[in-house]
Amino acid sequence: MSVTRGVGTMDESEVAEMFNTNKVGILCLSKKDKPYGVPLEHYFNGKNLYFAASLKHGERKINCIKNNGNACYTIYDSRREQPELISKDIRCRSVIIEGRINLAGVKEVDDKESGKVKLQILEMDIEKISNWKCPRKKCHWHDQWFVRHPDLVED
Repeated sequence: MSVTRGVGTMDESEVAEMFNTNKVGILCLSKKDKPYGVPLEHYFNGKNLYFAASLKHGERKINCIKNNGNACYTIYDSRREQPELISKDIRCRSVIIEGRINLAGVKEVDDKESGKVKLQILEMDIEKISNWKCPRKKCHWHDQWFVRHPDLVED
């Protein structure tokens, strides 16, 4: 796995940990000039990322991919959302994955709630992995930026 250096750079083992411990990220796609970001679970096999989209409810994702296979997927840790990171001295951090998504086949599964469900498997060929880790010694995780700097959002 080749990782592009970023601000407060994580090493490859930290990036691999992010893939393995954070199972949800934001998949960003586009159709023509309209962006579309959606939270999705991922599976990482060490080379590619995999996602699943319901054929019944995932039509927008599938249409975006058919139109433009370029994608970006972001995984992140936030102390605000995961306060237990403070005790581990883990700063806010993110991994940004860029690549091409392909429709990799349809699988039918038995779902406890819905019965038989057809899932479109999505495979992302990773072209670039970059990352960010908060470089500050003191993290202001408990104060949102617009609370700390209200003058930036006042009319």
